Amino acid sequence: MENTEEIKTEEIITSDEKTLSLFCHLSMILGGILVPIIIWAIQKDKSKFVRFHALQSIFYHLAYSVIIGFFVAFFMIILFGSLGFHTSGYYRHSDGLPEYMIIISILFGAVIMIFVLAGISYGIYLAVKSFQGEKVRVPILGKIIYERVYGKA
Repeated sequence: MENTEEIKTEEIITSDEKTLSLFCHLSMILGGILVPIIIWAIQKDKSKFVRFHALQSIFYHLAYSVIIGFFVAFFMIILFGSLGFHTSGYYRHSDGLPEYMIIISILFGAVIMIFVLAGISYGIYLAVKSFQGEKVRVPILGKIIYERVYGKA
């Protein structure tokens, strides 16, 4: 009997594939979700590496948009609820917005800005890692996408 070893084949990633993956993730800053969708449509059958990063970028954009949308909607509910409370006549105050509404607006604005900057920063991190040829996975979504593209890990 022959001693057979399973040989793992290392995926060869070209510089073009790295660059396309970089553009997918940098679309958080410029281009929006259309860039990774176009790259995925063109490269989905040509490169697993680009397909993985394009899909991960698409779903990262979607999850990021939902989270930011949730915070904006929550802020608007709080703001309009406070305005309704203020104009109902129950709360008598001088002209202008009450101080608590200004504080709430500043706090929610700061929270939203932190989430926006964190999302963009993580997108840049993913772009750099993909350009280095790494398959960094976004939490939760990355594992699912990796298994769909490369099979069970």
